[in-house]
Amino acid sequence: MNKIIFFVAGGTGGHLFPALAVAKYFKKSQSYFLVDRRVEKILLDENFKYHIISSSKLEKNIFRIVISIFKIFYGFIYSFYLIIKFKPSLVVGFGGYTSIPPILAAKILNKKILIHEQNSVMGKTNRFLSKISTKIAITYKKTIFADKSAIFSGIPIRELKVKKNNYKNYKKTILIIGGSQGAKVFSEIIKKILLRFDKGLLKKIFVVHQVRKEDLKNMEKFYKSLNIKFKLQNFFKDIYDEINNSDLVISRCGASSLAEIEFFKKFCILIPLPSSANNHQYYNAVEFRKTNNCEIIDQSNINNDNLVKIIKLNLFEKKKKKKKQEIKTKKTSLVNIINDMLK
Repeated sequence: MNKIIFFVAGGTGGHLFPALAVAKYFKKSQSYFLVDRRVEKILLDENFKYHIISSSKLEKNIFRIVISIFKIFYGFIYSFYLIIKFKPSLVVGFGGYTSIPPILAAKILNKKILIHEQNSVMGKTNRFLSKISTKIAITYKKTIFADKSAIFSGIPIRELKVKKNNYKNYKKTILIIGGSQGAKVFSEIIKKILLRFDKGLLKKIFVVHQVRKEDLKNMEKFYKSLNIKFKLQNFFKDIYDEINNSDLVISRCGASSLAEIEFFKKFCILIPLPSSANNHQYYNAVEFRKTNNCEIIDQSNINNDNLVKIIKLNLFEKKKKKKKQEIKTKKTSLVNIINDMLK
């Protein structure tokens, strides 16, 4: 009989995609996802069984605190019911406040709990839940706030079956990605960059740009005005194809995105999200730079002329890139940790 596993993930791709990557190593009949509505469509597309869990951040406003506590309590009761009904052998949490009710319920019902932290700074939710977990796994060996007993697992990434390069007719491809929903500021940055390119260089590039829905029309108009080849989408389901087909990537610094860029060994320009909790995107980028060729740019202090130089140098000029020294540190895969805990 297959042992049931509950995968609990908050409502962003950064929490959900590593959970999906791990779940695919197990039978769908034994895998259940506990999530919030923000990622429901992705799970429907992936054909996994799931349940929507009510939860909330603890707000500062007194009235909102009452509502938050009610949502968490309701999520806890429903999680309690699901654990009794399906009797999971293991509950695996991937962070985000949606994880709080199911993990608390699992602890009370004496279930094994595994927490995985994706970022180089452990988030508040995982910091709290790690105190009641059976085991903790971390993406980066030096994860701030992680317990010394945490197991270095790295981050699981989706199975990367890449398609044939459809952009080979274009000399150089720039990929712009800004997290699961795109980044508005990237649209402004790329405008300023491309306006500094001469017409000869513009003819040599192809831009693949993840754009927020509200910016799609505006960016389409901009690219057409420059007579530049482009592809715009709000969300790339097979983002690894786009990374593989690119020559240079401009990206935020979510752990999953960095892992996929690293897999394809692409040069990238990293612009950490300034508002990320505990500035974790900056620390992710710093860890990434230790073993990968990249430039880290401060969003609050962008020098557009310097950015153009970096792009031209890495796209058009023959330059011997310094090979980063590979830091060999033994990892224990998350799948192996789960299998060990299921015994």
